Amino acid sequence: MNKLFLTEVEGSKIEVCELCGKFGSVIEEVRPKLEKIIKKEIPKLEEPEEILKSNYGKLIMQVRQKMGLERKDFASKINEKESIIKRVESQQMTPDEKLQKKIENFLDIKLTEVYEKKKLIEGSTKPSLTLGDIVKIE
Repeated sequence: MNKLFLTEVEGSKIEVCELCGKFGSVIEEVRPKLEKIIKKEIPKLEEPEEILKSNYGKLIMQVRQKMGLERKDFASKINEKESIIKRVESQQMTPDEKLQKKIENFLDIKLTEVYEKKKLIEGSTKPSLTLGDIVKIE
């Protein structure tokens, strides 16, 4: 690679090669600038994630009842309060990961399901929505 020099030629400062430096007065050698590497983020393939089933409360209640357990007995066997089990079964409360594992292991069920995100395909055949599609003008 040829060296560049900052040179004043006819009142203008420009970067020139060694040979062209003779047409003006060389001020200094220009150090090569390190090019910035622009990292493009590669789109990751979306890994399917596990989400809680929509009917997790009903599922827990049905399996517990099939096992012949009252809510109070079930709660004591997994070392939880009966009120917590009641709230989970009625889906007023989402179980945290620890409680979810306790319930799954004891009842031998799976409370989660695989949810896979899908991208919309560009240029799909369906027309896009406009404001007129959403707003009703009277």
